[in-house]
Amino acid sequence: MIRINLLPTLEAFEKIPIQIYAGLAVIALGSVVLGGWYWQSYTNITEKEQVESQLTQESLRLDAILVLVKVSEFEARKKSLQDRISAIDFLRENQKGPVELMNTVIASIPDNPPGLWLSSLVQRGNNISLEGRAFDVPFIADFIATLNDSPTFKFVELQFWEQEEAGNIRFQLNCQTEVETE
Repeated sequence: MIRINLLPTLEAFEKIPIQIYAGLAVIALGSVVLGGWYWQSYTNITEKEQVESQLTQESLRLDAILVLVKVSEFEARKKSLQDRISAIDFLRENQKGPVELMNTVIASIPDNPPGLWLSSLVQRGNNISLEGRAFDVPFIADFIATLNDSPTFKFVELQFWEQEEAGNIRFQLNCQTEVETE
């Protein structure tokens, strides 16, 4: 049998110049350095991706908190506005009584010819006291009759009247009303 040795002999290795060994060593060392650099870069990229992922999650969490804060601020503003609207509605409802009362009083004042004017109107519960002046007693009588005819007033009474030095008549009326203004 024939044997063939394909391995070079030791003498063949001895003939390889030292530059080749140095080149192989440089290549091996470069491979190690490049591998280390690649590993370090890969590790840095992985760490930065983890940090980015954490920051993204934190951003989403903070966005959710911000939305909750904005919603709570909106709800607080909404409640404030609803409270204001309720207060305005309450005032409008309570305003109807005095407005109705004053409109009835104004409509009851005889104006053809003008000869009577009021100086005060005081309401305590359902009792009303009216004070005013007139040029003549028939103006006061017409005013009392008109107030008696209105559905707003009842039991209209002339409390007193007196002639003033200027020729005017000062008077006071007391009556009751169905309109609540308090």
